[in-house]
Amino acid sequence: MFALLFGVGFVVFLDRVQRKVEGLDVLDIYARRIFWLFIMGLIHSYFIWDGDILYHYAICGLLLLPFRSMKRRSIVIALFLLLAIPLFKSYENVGKRQDTFQKYSQAVGKSPEKRSAAEEKTVKNWENRYAEKTFEYKEVEAPRQTYWEGVKHSFKEGQVLDGAFYYDSIIFSSLIVMLVGMLFYRSGIFSDYRVWQFYWPIAIGVLVLGLAVNAFRYYHWTYLDHEPILEFWKGWSFTFPKEILGIGYVLILNGVYQMFLKSWKLGWLTAIGRTALSNYIVQSLILGILFYGYGFGLHNQISRVELLGFVIGIWILQIILTKVWLRFYTQGPLEMIWRKLTYGFLAPKET
Repeated sequence: MFALLFGVGFVVFLDRVQRKVEGLDVLDIYARRIFWLFIMGLIHSYFIWDGDILYHYAICGLLLLPFRSMKRRSIVIALFLLLAIPLFKSYENVGKRQDTFQKYSQAVGKSPEKRSAAEEKTVKNWENRYAEKTFEYKEVEAPRQTYWEGVKHSFKEGQVLDGAFYYDSIIFSSLIVMLVGMLFYRSGIFSDYRVWQFYWPIAIGVLVLGLAVNAFRYYHWTYLDHEPILEFWKGWSFTFPKEILGIGYVLILNGVYQMFLKSWKLGWLTAIGRTALSNYIVQSLILGILFYGYGFGLHNQISRVELLGFVIGIWILQIILTKVWLRFYTQGPLEMIWRKLTYGFLAPKET
């Protein structure tokens, strides 16, 4: 969902900047914005939480630049080309798995003493991977017992310093969803969903498809993980589960907002949007203190149901802090820094 909104924000930001400046200055401003987002992501990843997504989005934001002046038809063509890459990779993986299964079936049909070393290795590797697992509860120590231990871990595991500037496993899916966001925005549905004649059938259809695919995938990986995926259709169905579901949620929420909530006073929600970057980082800080060893060490100590209380509590805390902050400033603290680094000045206070 955030990747889709990042694609929307890409178009909105460039449209606004183009009204103020001309020529290559637009690209200079955008490049600085993306550069500092990348730097913030690195700081977040190495010193707070190594699961950061910001620097990955920054790289994707640069890759979006060639699409900014493309017509919708060209973007759709590019979208299908990007879709083809993960689908082909899935096809290739299933094909390799089928070949390995065939070799395993031939090897396991022989008595152990008649197998070659390669066949014995094939049998061992296959059965290690696809043997049915039994659950065994183990006490798990809270990670990062000291803050500096956590920093050392991040520098050891983080791959940006080794030249990996994005998450290669999701680079194509991120770009795909961002381009979808661009197309949605240009189509006008975020201003008036009725520009699509069959908006609700499409929105509900995408959501139902996303829920069905994710439920199917969840069931397989939870209860049938020991069964290899040997069917191409199943491999393809597992290629874009979260992307389909995220698009479905965005379409449904957009339609519901315009139909029922547009007249409501949702200033608290708008405030969260204006401080999204700051709230993202603050959330990492709060959760680090709660669950890492250098804080309260609650990792693996809280049930799923109990965690809902933490979720709601953190939301309420952040909404209150955001409302208090925005009484004095027009943006969140990190948003102000980001803007200053991009433009060279702070956003003026509203009067």
